[in-house]
Amino acid sequence: MLNLNRVSAIILRHYFLSIHQLNRFFDVLISPVLMIILWGFLSKYIQGLNTPTLASFLLGGIILWAIFEKVSTDIGVNFMFDIWDRNFINVLSTPITFLEYITGLVIVSLIRVLITFVAMWFIAAAFYDFQLSSLGFGLSLFGLNLFIFATSFGIFNITLVLRFGHSIGPLTWILPFFIQPFAAVFYPLSVLPQFFQNIAFLIPISHVFEGMRQVLQTGVFNMEEFWLSLILNIVYFIASISFFAFILKNVLKSGKLVKVV
Repeated sequence: MLNLNRVSAIILRHYFLSIHQLNRFFDVLISPVLMIILWGFLSKYIQGLNTPTLASFLLGGIILWAIFEKVSTDIGVNFMFDIWDRNFINVLSTPITFLEYITGLVIVSLIRVLITFVAMWFIAAAFYDFQLSSLGFGLSLFGLNLFIFATSFGIFNITLVLRFGHSIGPLTWILPFFIQPFAAVFYPLSVLPQFFQNIAFLIPISHVFEGMRQVLQTGVFNMEEFWLSLILNIVYFIASISFFAFILKNVLKSGKLVKVV
């Protein structure tokens, strides 16, 4: 016979897990909210649009977003794999420094995203007649800014794990999607309300996607958007490194690193 007390115990357990583990809360509430914001603004943009470049805007946005998302999540996820496989303690027992370790994770992520990028480029060209080469030299400049911000984001993810423990590890692949609605991946910044535009202005990759659409539509590379993105990237990169160094020093001093590994 079904025991409702035991059933309620299971439900209660998952309730407490959901309010204490951010990844569970993300699936329940935050993810749907972000999705409706993202696709709501995209629908609003498409509704008033009559241009043959729409498919190019969407495909270009998907491919460039993949560069940022893959690098930023791979750095954190690969770090979490070392934690889950109990390999991180082995790394710490070697002469490898934290700087060397993170540099290795960044390079691994770069190699992986290059493979992904080539595959997406081939598929876009073969099946949708979309040529990324139409972005010209600007493509490499877009990629540079995406990679720098993704690296900063990945280091920030690792720092959060060092500070709060491996229980928040799933955030390493969740956090990038928090900024997607404000990054203007699939629609211009002008679609967003003014308050959201102010947030988007401070996100380096929003200027990348704005620049991409301008190149596809007019053939002109906007250097102002490039420099804005680069300056913001430099600020965030320095901030992420400084934050990492500060947290690492505190973790080593307090002995909390043992709890992480």
